[in-house]
Amino acid sequence: MTARPTRLDAARLEELGASVPAPEPTLAAPPADAGRTSPLRVCEPVLDGDEAHNVALCIAENWISSSGPFVHRFEAAFAEAVGASTGIATSSGTTALHLAVAALGIGPGDEVVVPAFTMIASANAVAYTGATPVFADSEGAHWNLDPAAFEAAITPRTRAVIVVHAYGHPAQMDEILAIARARGIAVIEDAAEAHGAIYRGRPVGSIGDIAAFSFYGNKIVTTGEGGMLTTNDAALGAVARRLRDHAFSPERHFWHEYRGFSYRMTNLQAAVGLAQTARLGEFVERKRANAAAYAAALRDVPGLTLPGEEPDVRSVFWMYLLLVSPASGTTRDGLRAALASRGIETRTAFVPLHIQPIYDAAWRGVHFPVAEDAGRRGLYLPGGTGLSAADIAFVAREVARACAG
Repeated sequence: MTARPTRLDAARLEELGASVPAPEPTLAAPPADAGRTSPLRVCEPVLDGDEAHNVALCIAENWISSSGPFVHRFEAAFAEAVGASTGIATSSGTTALHLAVAALGIGPGDEVVVPAFTMIASANAVAYTGATPVFADSEGAHWNLDPAAFEAAITPRTRAVIVVHAYGHPAQMDEILAIARARGIAVIEDAAEAHGAIYRGRPVGSIGDIAAFSFYGNKIVTTGEGGMLTTNDAALGAVARRLRDHAFSPERHFWHEYRGFSYRMTNLQAAVGLAQTARLGEFVERKRANAAAYAAALRDVPGLTLPGEEPDVRSVFWMYLLLVSPASGTTRDGLRAALASRGIETRTAFVPLHIQPIYDAAWRGVHFPVAEDAGRRGLYLPGGTGLSAADIAFVAREVARACAG
């Protein structure tokens, strides 16, 4: 037997309409005037620092497993970079989230509030523990969890909230923390998209009880695959570190007092991550420069909602998300197809979690207007740290051309 997929029937798909993205458009070669011969991807890593040198050291010293010295160095360096006392490297951002929920002792019968507008890993990490993800809507300015919606979603079973810093813009942490602290609710930051972001003088990843980062290939700091937990709570960090490694007992190696996991990062990955962390500030400035260039080039194109930034935060603009309205002269999927035909890759905004096939039945009839609107109209443009000014000018020109009809 194999696992069976959860599928929505034709009537439900028709009811959801544009909330279900069109199939991925075919990516063509760029035109001759693009200044490049290969398609422009949404994100490509920059690995021209000490990454190769560090990996060569791992091989020369015969340390490729999770016991190698680069793991500890990477944990310390990244934790320091995000203002936390403890870093715990993991095999992915999703395992970091799962580990965070598990370390808090959350399980069957418990609820965790999760924004409806996020990548599905945020909810699945809760479900893995047997707890129930409870969805809440976002605020309309930056598509982060709405504090009022979070408060309305709290029940006597609520144990934690996962706060996603969507597309690199910090969420309203002070308001969310005040609500959570008054009710004894733990705050987990999902900072997968927000390496280097700052909220009112505090680095994202050091504000809640515990935070999870992803180092997937499209993230600002990458190890290909991998993740990191950060925390300033020594006791919580100690439990998470133990759970990460099968929960081996420090007194007796093959003795297990917790149900642990094998969520370790290899020395090879950490060697890359350490080199990347050394350039975090540089990468963030490149992301911000990309966003500024897009904003200047697209601000006069009608029908587009561009991402902004609150005055008391520093967004890292992980990806440059646009909302496309009818006044643009096209649709979100129409714009994607037009750009793909010119060699420009895009991605849709997140499909809201409450209409995902695996969660739809439990949430049928419930609506989250902000999440649904962003899910229908949103797409993001190429945003890698290796983009040139000419690349951004080419993308912006093609967006304007597609919107002009």
